[in-house]
Amino acid sequence: MSKNLASKAVSGLKWSSAGTIANAVMQIGYTSAMARLLAPEAFGLVALAGVLLRFGYYFANLGLNQAIIQKEELTPENIRAAFTSSALLGLTFTILTWFVAPFAVLIFDMPDVVPIVRVMGLAFVIGGVSATATSLLQRNMRFKELSIVETLSYVVAYLGVGILLAYLDFGVWSLVYASLAQAALVAMGAYAMVRHNVLPLFNWQSYKPLFAYGSKMSMISFLEFIYNDLATLLIGRILGAYRLGIYNRAFMLVNLPMYNLTRTVSRVVFPSFSQMQSDTERLAKVYLSSTTLLAALIIPVCLGIMVAAPEIVYVVLGSKWLESIPVLQVLSLAIPLSFITMFAGIVCDAKAVLNWKIVITITLIVVISIMFLLFRNFGLVGFGFALLVSELFRIGMYQMLMKKILHLSYWAQLRIYLPGILNGAAVAVVLHLVSTLLRSMELPHIAVLVSQMLTGAVVFLIMVLVFPHSALKEQLHIILSKVGLQDNPTSYIGRMVSRYRKTLVKETESA
Repeated sequence: MSKNLASKAVSGLKWSSAGTIANAVMQIGYTSAMARLLAPEAFGLVALAGVLLRFGYYFANLGLNQAIIQKEELTPENIRAAFTSSALLGLTFTILTWFVAPFAVLIFDMPDVVPIVRVMGLAFVIGGVSATATSLLQRNMRFKELSIVETLSYVVAYLGVGILLAYLDFGVWSLVYASLAQAALVAMGAYAMVRHNVLPLFNWQSYKPLFAYGSKMSMISFLEFIYNDLATLLIGRILGAYRLGIYNRAFMLVNLPMYNLTRTVSRVVFPSFSQMQSDTERLAKVYLSSTTLLAALIIPVCLGIMVAAPEIVYVVLGSKWLESIPVLQVLSLAIPLSFITMFAGIVCDAKAVLNWKIVITITLIVVISIMFLLFRNFGLVGFGFALLVSELFRIGMYQMLMKKILHLSYWAQLRIYLPGILNGAAVAVVLHLVSTLLRSMELPHIAVLVSQMLTGAVVFLIMVLVFPHSALKEQLHIILSKVGLQDNPTSYIGRMVSRYRKTLVKETESA
């Protein structure tokens, strides 16, 4: 990675991380407040409406936002073409959603979901108008501006509009209006930062390169939507809105922190990978490095969530959500696997190896459908196990594909998971022992959860800083050399980082 690109990537990670942390903290507070103000059915109805809207989203966008980021040479005409098509498609799907919303009753047998779908359909036109601006910010790695816009919009929309309306007994509509308000604020803020040309353009030559890539990305996104939301569709249809609400909250408790962690990285990695798409050897090294670091972080966090699931549910959701505890524990094993394979998917996107990605996604849909049938008698926990098995299939298939396009051996790919597995096992074992002791003392749930978080953080830091796996040492050395802390010998933190980095170098060389 060139010095300029690396510098932009590090800066992007810093700002994206800051925004992600801020949003994650606010999301915890928002989720906790709304779970106490609203019934499970409200979350279930919004989840069902969201499934239907995501069905249209992938066709309303046609992958144009990814095409803008991935294209090596982007002309002003390409930008105008992308905005024109995104805005028109967004308007078309908003109108279409209004008329087809009544057919949702045929799928879910819930008339209450129809007006929710119609109003939430406004997100299509809002997203169509904002897609080009947000994609340009990502392409140019202007993550500072993007993070500021997203954080401020979340504060106003969710912590302001959402909680206030829920308190005023707007019920499910508080969730709907908060979502639309946040999307509108992001659209306005992103355009204010970019101010790209919004004059319509109808020259096919400017559209052609975008649609050639974007149409396949749209198909992949649609197939991934089917795979990711199959559980929501089946649970809503078979078990009803209440059980779906239980599953949805358990899913979000583990998915939200993982999404926030990986979204920070993925938004920076995709434009970075796209700029080095022709250098396979360098891309392979960056892929291994990125996945090693991500797995080393995600696996311990998820195993910690699994152990602390009872306290998390009590504190964040409340006592009426206790049925979600075993579901959360199973999902804590399944969901991290899907995020760990994220970089393999980004490699495919950056190198435009999209046909193979389509094949993998179709295979996963078949696998998870079979698993759902096999585990359906085990209720919500069975759906969680079905997801776990299918994610193991995903890892295997992507490893075969990375061997083909990046020429990486299976051992090189398997080795990158070892730091995360070892660190996660240490966190889970120690956390289990501490949790057992604290629960026997009958302490308040909040006190146990805080103790669990502190214990997990300490064990994780010890494993990373004192006993790092050899596969992790080199990556830590690279990271510390990029962040610039060691360049300030007068800073206490700088001196500490410098000494630690020298230790890593010596241990790596001796190994």
